[in-house]
Amino acid sequence: MRYIAVFPTLTLAQKAARVLKNEKIAADVIKVDSTRTRRGCSWGVAFDESKLLSVRMAFSNNSVAEREIIKE
Repeated sequence: MRYIAVFPTLTLAQKAARVLKNEKIAADVIKVDSTRTRRGCSWGVAFDESKLLSVRMAFSNNSVAEREIIKE
C-alpha cells in the first residue's frame, strides 16, 4: 500500500520528491486523477505507507506543504 502527497503543481511535487530523495525515502512523482482529490487536477508524490511519519517530518523540516495525503 502507498500514500500520495498531493500538490497543486508539478513543480511543487518535484520539489517534494527531491526533499524525500535527500532523506533517502523512495518516492515517485505521479499525476493524480482529478476524481481522487478534493480540488481536482493535481500532482502527487507516491511513497510507501511505512514511511508516512518520516515523510511528514521531512516535509515539515523543509517547509513543504501538501494539499492532502491520500491512500492509493
